[in-house]
Amino acid sequence: MKRLFLAIDYIDDGNIASLTKHLRLSMSKLDKVNWIDSNLFHITLKFIGETPEDKVAGIIHTINAQTFNFQKFTVEFDQLRIFGNKYHPRIIMLALQPNERMMALHASINKKLRIKNQIKPDFGNFVPHLTLARIHSIDDKKLFWNAIQTHQNPIVAPLTIDKIVLYESVLQKGYQPKYEVIKTFLLK
Repeated sequence: MKRLFLAIDYIDDGNIASLTKHLRLSMSKLDKVNWIDSNLFHITLKFIGETPEDKVAGIIHTINAQTFNFQKFTVEFDQLRIFGNKYHPRIIMLALQPNERMMALHASINKKLRIKNQIKPDFGNFVPHLTLARIHSIDDKKLFWNAIQTHQNPIVAPLTIDKIVLYESVLQKGYQPKYEVIKTFLLK
């Protein structure tokens, strides 16, 4: 079995690393937060999950058919946000501004993977974002929310999306997974 996901790579120019450094310094040292290593930054387009190895070729074929004539496009980053709620934040993320091309790419791939490969559709709304950290517990919620609010509008350059990547996520000891490239799909 392979744990697969489809993503857009994000190569940090130092702005996100600087943002996460300032966030870390603004929060309680007793918070239990796993910060994502900058070389693992990506925007998940579709989480596929545990997949038998004999189905990978069919998934590649389906994704290739959906991306073959898809034009590259540019997205803008929006605000720092939280998944979860005020009392139980789970993820610190940098959201993307709404983008029709991104939504169309996601919808097309999601639909065809369901029809052709029996991959379950995503639950809930697709929220394109860059995950910065996973939260286990917050020691001082007031300090935490002040840090989020203070850094809510970071300046991050637009991202041109000219390829998407099918990855296998290999879980390792500790908290950082290893991502192995299965296939890269270039956009026109």
